Amino acid sequence: MAKEGNHTIELNDGSTVEINPRISIKKLRKLQNEGMLPASLLNAFVGAEKEPEKMEPYLINAAWIGFANANPTTMMTQDEFEDKITLDFALFGEILAEMVGGAAKSDGKLAQGFKRSTKK
Repeated sequence: MAKEGNHTIELNDGSTVEINPRISIKKLRKLQNEGMLPASLLNAFVGAEKEPEKMEPYLINAAWIGFANANPTTMMTQDEFEDKITLDFALFGEILAEMVGGAAKSDGKLAQGFKRSTKK
């Protein structure tokens, strides 16, 4: 049974894995320092519609972060994970939006702009 906050996604080999997009503030800061997430999530979301290419690496990273968060003892590397997940910006956008939680939901325009940018 999945833990609270966990979701199951299907990989391109037919297997399923759990992801958990919900992260702590400490984890967010660590990921920002490592360049896995933008230094300012709100600025990134606001600018996503005008410059979606800036969000692309963060969208892809969000899938890995969600997987690693739900599977802290995994032996799978990020490279191996990315080889097994099909490119799906709509899914990655949902994962990132859940990761930042209330920030994306609190501003309907911000959330809608981000949603539109992931469909390009």
